[in-house]
Amino acid sequence: MGVILPALSLAILHIAGDNVAVVPAMASLIGNGIYATVFLSYVIFGSVVAGTSAWIGAKSGRELAVVVKRLFGNQGKMLLALAVLAVSVPASSLTGGYFAGHMLNNLTGIPYLCAVPVCIISCSLLAAGYGRELLQISNYVALLFIPATAIMLVLQSDTSAIIPSINLFSFDYISWPLVLALIGYNAGGMRSALVVEAGTYLADRNYKGVYLAVLAKFFEGSFTLLLAHLSLTSGTNAIMPLPVIANRVFDSWFAFGFNGSLLCVLINTMVPAMLVNAKQLSVITGLSFWQALTLSVMLVWGGSFIDLEVILMLMSGTGLTMIAFVVFVAYSLHKHGCNKSQ
Repeated sequence: MGVILPALSLAILHIAGDNVAVVPAMASLIGNGIYATVFLSYVIFGSVVAGTSAWIGAKSGRELAVVVKRLFGNQGKMLLALAVLAVSVPASSLTGGYFAGHMLNNLTGIPYLCAVPVCIISCSLLAAGYGRELLQISNYVALLFIPATAIMLVLQSDTSAIIPSINLFSFDYISWPLVLALIGYNAGGMRSALVVEAGTYLADRNYKGVYLAVLAKFFEGSFTLLLAHLSLTSGTNAIMPLPVIANRVFDSWFAFGFNGSLLCVLINTMVPAMLVNAKQLSVITGLSFWQALTLSVMLVWGGSFIDLEVILMLMSGTGLTMIAFVVFVAYSLHKHGCNKSQ
């Protein structure tokens, strides 16, 4: 229990746009291949990346940015900022632009083209420290998403079938670009930094943070598999299947509550992502925080106009870059030191 409960907490923190929006949206496009795609992305490769990131924190006892700067100097810090942004900006365009815009349109009727900038600018203001009470409320509402999803799984009779194990291990219809994009989601943005911090916090406990990170990724992957199964068996081809299913199985008020909790999940992901974007842009350009945040808003807003599959294809490449960087940092740390005793 000393590992399971913290792992569940870390898994809940990791629930983001890829879990609740990208995977359900792609389930109807690639069919049964979504099972093996999710299994490889989270349970296998995602666990390896998370374990490696946690090992960096456990070995060094320091945050990722500090480790990189100590190993490679200011040039390494610049490369880290570029690698993080290469994943975080397109991921933000999907989470806070494309999907959050559709959710806000669904809930309020605001035209999609107006809803997207409203979401991005609102999340940016929250990232800058405005409306902290609203963000706290959003955090609490987002926690309702998991039990609401469990209820929806029970009420959606078609999902009573167990996921066939052959679908988990069949590579016939797997989408490798989506696998790479989802791995990029796992390796990029704030996730690697969060896992490294977990490893750093538990650095004096014999690499307990590594086991914690791997177990958390297993829990996250299992939950994402359930969302993929729910979306695939619903028979809907909507851009966001989960709200459609909620409207089908719940009455109007409960469906509104579910959709609101889903929007809060996207918001809670987007706020720290915009903060990450601004800080990394500030490292690269030397701009002040507000200037970097404004530039981040423009980049994310512009990215939201790009086709979903094009962004995922882009992230499959940038995700590989981020993974290579994390592995290189781990190798350099193993070879040259910079551990917590130094």
